[in-house]
Amino acid sequence: MNPIDGQAMLRRLHLKQRDGIVDGVILLLPDTRQSRLFRREFAHELASVFPVRGTTALQLFAAGLDPGGSAVIVL
Repeated sequence: MNPIDGQAMLRRLHLKQRDGIVDGVILLLPDTRQSRLFRREFAHELASVFPVRGTTALQLFAAGLDPGGSAVIVL
């Protein structure tokens, strides 16, 4: 599923993070045209909510480490 409404998605993720008492969340997005448009449109908001680069998060996961925050990973 491709995200369309960035504000609604960010609200839901914020609630999940708050209610789940977690330090971060990982947003997995498909590498599709719609996903690229979404990321471009909400780049500023995504950068503030997901400060860890996706590639960095993947490298840390591969090493068995916590990325230390939220990240967007495009597959």
